[in-house]
Amino acid sequence: MNTTTYPRRTYSSSHTQESHSNHSHPAQEAVESVISQFEGDYGLKATFTRDAASMALFKRQNSVVVAYTCRLFDSQGRCLSEGRGLSFVSYQTGRYVQKAILYARNASLIDCVARASRLSTVFATDDDESTVESSPKGSIPAEQQPSEKQVKYLKNLIETLPSDEQNELLIQLPQMSKFEVSQLINNLKE
Repeated sequence: MNTTTYPRRTYSSSHTQESHSNHSHPAQEAVESVISQFEGDYGLKATFTRDAASMALFKRQNSVVVAYTCRLFDSQGRCLSEGRGLSFVSYQTGRYVQKAILYARNASLIDCVARASRLSTVFATDDDESTVESSPKGSIPAEQQPSEKQVKYLKNLIETLPSDEQNELLIQLPQMSKFEVSQLINNLKE
């Protein structure tokens, strides 16, 4: 076996630190104070369980379904969010089993954190909001339009669903009547 050793290089950082401290940005102090507000231990706990319902629902021929449900709890034991993730392992190329399992587990964690932090509301664009608000008024009579409270509650319920179902329902929401929204709320509460 051939090994090559290279000499270790050392760099002096004192010169670069001095130049940065002399010319610090005017907003540096404000940025540092905001950053320090979010530092520390949040006391969150993530639990992972096998998602048998998803494994049965997405069952395919010649594949094994791997699915997890992740729940995020605060320090008082309250459930903050739930996320799901799944992956497939083909019978023919079963050499990536460990990778598929980790993918499903990590996907459930990412989904859970995204739901807990409500990232879907952060990335909404002005165009998306204007089409949702303007569309129902033109297509549904005023007396059949759902109330803002109903729509807001339904959106909260929709956020608990898998992302593909969320997108489908959010697209349909502007065309839904008060009765349809009420039925969907009852279905999602069960």
